[in-house]
Amino acid sequence: MGNGITYCSLLLLLYLTLAPRVISNGVDDVLRLPGTEQKVEEEDDTVKVFAVIKDIAVGKTIPIYFPYVKDPSVYEFFPREQTRNIPLSSAALPHLLRFFSFSSDSPQALAMRQALDSCETMPPKGEVKQCATSLESLFDFARSVFGPESGQPRIVRSSPVSKSTPPLQNYTVTESKEIATGRILPCHYKPYPYALYYCHFQQSSEDKVFMVSLVGDDGERVDAVLICHLDTSGWDADHISFRLLGSKPGVSEVCHFFPALDLVVIPS
Repeated sequence: MGNGITYCSLLLLLYLTLAPRVISNGVDDVLRLPGTEQKVEEEDDTVKVFAVIKDIAVGKTIPIYFPYVKDPSVYEFFPREQTRNIPLSSAALPHLLRFFSFSSDSPQALAMRQALDSCETMPPKGEVKQCATSLESLFDFARSVFGPESGQPRIVRSSPVSKSTPPLQNYTVTESKEIATGRILPCHYKPYPYALYYCHFQQSSEDKVFMVSLVGDDGERVDAVLICHLDTSGWDADHISFRLLGSKPGVSEVCHFFPALDLVVIPS
């Protein structure tokens, strides 16, 4: 009886607060820094996002992968009042799948399962994480890692590319500006029926964030967020970034461009 009431209450809450969305898998989650759970190869276009600081000097040309975002509304947060009572839990997944009419073996179910698994798995040593489902919860977590004197957190994103733009092409740097140094909170979009971001913060680390203006071979202009991890001494030597950059842990920084769906939170 109790389980039936809980299930009905959950469905009612979902019906009242959420418009079911199609889960998009158009953005690949290839970044897990300093480690990665999924083995990726250099030939995969989606990993062409890594650089070092000297690569973003004005006039430099580098190949970068920027996926097209068909529906930007998927990364718009619902207010916390609409999501705070919805369980972000693998235990509730069967109920959620029934509500959204996703079969248990569908691509949508797999995406939800993977998102929840990321949220529930313990972070690597020296890292804290949180899955944010509202702007309020995102900023609360940012303040907790930045400290009480950090001021109002600020979100920065890369601008989206147009549908006709090749996902991978050469871009020339026209301007590069450092916008933050120190405590940085990168957040990665997770395909889910509503906006869900996996945010992780490496304790005792110092990073830099740049806003880089780029022009592609096809004329596409992108204002791209680039985050640079300055201390890579504790990273896995087999990480894809080292293979692509021809480097080793501790030898140089590792930077990576963010797609339009991901975001970075910085202190104001």
